[in-house]
Amino acid sequence: MNSLNKRLEIVDISPLASNSNKNYDDAANNLYSALSEIGFAVITNHGVDESIISDMRQAVATVFETPREILARDMVVKGNYRGFVPLGYFTPNSGKGKADQYEAWKLHNETDPQDPICQASALYGPNKWPRIAADIKTPVMRYWQALESVSERLIIALCSQLRVDANIILASMTNPLTNMTLLNYPPMPPQSDTWGIHPHKDFNLLTLLAHDPIGGLEVRNRADEWISAECPPDGLVLNVGDMLELWSGGRLISTPHRVFNKSGKPRQSFPFFSKPRFDVIVEPLLDPIEGFDRQPLHVGTSAADIWYSNWPDTVSTDPAQVLGEYSSS
Repeated sequence: MNSLNKRLEIVDISPLASNSNKNYDDAANNLYSALSEIGFAVITNHGVDESIISDMRQAVATVFETPREILARDMVVKGNYRGFVPLGYFTPNSGKGKADQYEAWKLHNETDPQDPICQASALYGPNKWPRIAADIKTPVMRYWQALESVSERLIIALCSQLRVDANIILASMTNPLTNMTLLNYPPMPPQSDTWGIHPHKDFNLLTLLAHDPIGGLEVRNRADEWISAECPPDGLVLNVGDMLELWSGGRLISTPHRVFNKSGKPRQSFPFFSKPRFDVIVEPLLDPIEGFDRQPLHVGTSAADIWYSNWPDTVSTDPAQVLGEYSSS
């Protein structure tokens, strides 16, 4: 793939369902090529049933049809980043720019409060769910479980190209800090200088995002151009987060991206952020490429810090974080 292209590479990942498939290596190589050139790809034939995605989409719509005074009963708070995020609540971690114009419901890996891991890290625990009659949890968890399966296949395939043992990463994904955001972006004036979400890089391992019929997601290529992340209806947008970039020694790229909803219509999406267990230390699994120099990253410490620093009156104190103009979120 040419990194100066104006579109994302489309990769058919059906061969990745079995490592005995004769086309497995070709599909894995195509995936690796896209993610090492621009850090983003569109994956098709991913195996997630269309009904699971459509039910998930309807669940998100139902959440944002709910009166805001009901959603506001379960606001996100420092130290427990679960629940409702009102419109314009957060500003970029860099402290520059206007507040992002989205509202959200934030979910994390559902954990029994009696599980000992909740005592080990405050990032674990039960989710908050909207206080409405509609069942939101069932479609969310079906979608969540389906994407966990897709993420595992992608990790194994990418590790095969990196020539590292996939079990090292897979073992880190027990009791993960994986999370998901249900997002609603109101339409913005075409010439507005206010972001849906400001330019940023993802902090996690891999991000998966279902096709969005409205559009607005843009990715920065290596020519410093912003290109539209166009995705067919049966595809998922995939991108590398900072943790996978670090594990790969800089070979797979965590790329700045942004949302700018100029469609004149509301836009809803539900990105899935795979993330390791809280006590995992992420560091290169092979010699870093020339010029790549990042400190090892303690997942729990950095995750707590970056969520905490979303508040405008708080700054990051974690030296492993790379915040600023393209701060992780």
